[in-house]
Amino acid sequence: MGRNNRLAVLMTCYNRKDKTIKCLDALSNAISKCRESIKVDVFLTDDGSTDGTAESICSNIYPFSLHLIKGNGNLYWNGGMVAAWEAALQQGKYDGYLWLNNDTYIYPNLFDELLEADDYSFKTYGVHGIYVGSTQDPITKKFTYGGFNFVSKWTLRDEFVHPDGKYHLCQCAHGNVTYISSDVVEKMGILYSGYLHGGGDHDYTYLAYKAGYPLIVLKSYVGVCENDHEKDGYDDFMNMSLRKRIKYLYSPVGYNLHNTLLFQKRCFPYRYPFVWIMGYVKALFPNMYIRIYKYIRSNI
Repeated sequence: MGRNNRLAVLMTCYNRKDKTIKCLDALSNAISKCRESIKVDVFLTDDGSTDGTAESICSNIYPFSLHLIKGNGNLYWNGGMVAAWEAALQQGKYDGYLWLNNDTYIYPNLFDELLEADDYSFKTYGVHGIYVGSTQDPITKKFTYGGFNFVSKWTLRDEFVHPDGKYHLCQCAHGNVTYISSDVVEKMGILYSGYLHGGGDHDYTYLAYKAGYPLIVLKSYVGVCENDHEKDGYDDFMNMSLRKRIKYLYSPVGYNLHNTLLFQKRCFPYRYPFVWIMGYVKALFPNMYIRIYKYIRSNI
């Protein structure tokens, strides 16, 4: 993190009180275990929770300053993170900003890993970059989220970069536990507000990579997070009525074609027409779509 070791943690939540409290408890433990002195402020957007999340976390005592931002219930992940980031910027300059999902429970090694990676980045590349934390399943210990590279420019088939005790660069990253240095923010700004839910993390990290900033995967796993995207529910989707399929296609918590097309437009514009067409093939002819999808993924 460098300089003053002053860090802003950015979070957003909606009706996951127990997970949010567990996440903040793990964060508190990691701060106390850091070998160096760090100053942490947490900016948490509560997007209209009705389960008492805000009241519960505000009644707890933490080793960090907690800034609670109230959402209107329609911010979703990206909007909530944008609101948290904007609130952090109003408090002055931080050395960096840590994206942290409230279903991610970090290990005590996180901040030591970040400090070491920051030194490595500046010595190796002459700039403070983006440091990507990898998470694993709490039971199987298999890799769940982190950094990845695109191995096909047409299908965007990706390959994860697993932590192995050494530093590796990646092209893109999930936002579960990812640190953005102030050097990057000064040039790149914050998450693009056009995304409705997911996608903003991929957009930001990939464009930072394209701009020449190092995306460094931390040496070790830094937390646990269950992969809740393994099952895409496509069998259920194929059994929906046409009206429901089209609605789900555009839903922020469904297939979210809006975000998919926005990502193509900003990062891979040559794919936009193809993705637009296939989006409607998915809704109108789901059985045909799945056959085409499997063929393309296995042959391109």
